[in-house]
Amino acid sequence: MAERRRRKRWGETVSADLNVMPLMNLFVVLIPLLLLSAVFVEVSVIEMNQSSSDEPFEPPKDEPLALAIRIHDGSYVVEGNGIQSRTIIRTAALVDSGEPDEKAWKELSRALADIVSAYPGNENVQIVAEETTHYEEIITVMDISRDAGLPQAALVAKRMGAI
Repeated sequence: MAERRRRKRWGETVSADLNVMPLMNLFVVLIPLLLLSAVFVEVSVIEMNQSSSDEPFEPPKDEPLALAIRIHDGSYVVEGNGIQSRTIIRTAALVDSGEPDEKAWKELSRALADIVSAYPGNENVQIVAEETTHYEEIITVMDISRDAGLPQAALVAKRMGAI
């Protein structure tokens, strides 16, 4: 008798259809929701020129202004032909910790705005950075100069001991 039961169970076939409609409904709702909540990153390009020479930076004598911003460890130096060199001291504690130095940035912005108002035709500025200058610092100086009215920024990286 036990043999019969085993055979009977073995011989049974179950016809089952898989119901995928609830899963499809979930995907119909979930995919648009995920697409709408995704953060789309705006890709932007910063236009700049880069010096190709390995020689130390010297402001060109033929340009009327030849404005340059030198980024040092403890200061920014704004200089050019026909203008008085201006040194903006950065807070050493903020520079060492990597924190933003808002006071120095505002002073740099004011200095550049003064130069732009005195020389309205000039749109060029050269940013002279040391090898140890952080990328974020260079980008910040470029943004400050662009906001002040100097959209044509050229990056000049100086070699240690060259200047």
